[in-house]
Amino acid sequence: MKAWLCGLDDEEISSVSSILTFIGIEHGTSLTAFHLPEFVVLGSAVQTFELDEIIPVISLSDSMDVLADGNVWFCPLPWRSQPLSSVLKEIQRLHTFPQASGVNLNLHVRHLEALLIRQALVSTQGVVSKAALSLQIQRTTLIEKMRRYNIDKSEF
Repeated sequence: MKAWLCGLDDEEISSVSSILTFIGIEHGTSLTAFHLPEFVVLGSAVQTFELDEIIPVISLSDSMDVLADGNVWFCPLPWRSQPLSSVLKEIQRLHTFPQASGVNLNLHVRHLEALLIRQALVSTQGVVSKAALSLQIQRTTLIEKMRRYNIDKSEF
């Protein structure tokens, strides 16, 4: 399983990260680090949250406005073993069934496109013209797509 940590302060990151690492869940603070995480963990300071994709949300606050079509659990820190375990089991169960709303093709195409751009940049050590050549697109098109997906060539 993969989790995206969004809006957590340093103390929350430390606490949540140690628990997720202990139970074997890959996690990070950058959404682009994952193809598509199985769930999102929101910091207690996050008051409102909007997401295009149906992804379960675990909020560290007691309540908030969530503008997403998914399941939301409020699990303030410190996390207890039993409630967290039941939430994670429910999230796993959700992913074994097809989503009722179908697949958001545009979102998946954008994720795939960003992934392929990153792979091309890694294989060319960040040289945009070579990456564009390997992707069989114009260099200016690649630059525009990198801007759209917030990909910086200096990362590679």
